[in-house]
Amino acid sequence: MSLDAALRDPQTAHDPSVRALARDPAASILRHAVKIWARDHGIAEDDLSRLTDRVVEFAVSAIRDCQRRGQAIV
Repeated sequence: MSLDAALRDPQTAHDPSVRALARDPAASILRHAVKIWARDHGIAEDDLSRLTDRVVEFAVSAIRDCQRRGQAIV
């Protein structure tokens, strides 16, 4: 899944496994970094929460995809 597709896909926001993984401490660091980056690039404050949620959802999705591929090879 591309970043653009993840940002447009409303289904990942309702996936409980994505929400659970998104509460990980590493996800908190990612959220913070995305907020700093977004502010530096002029993203409106109203859009920060949605943007950070979507970026974390994309990251979690990408990690899960890699885990599935790794398990299939083994």
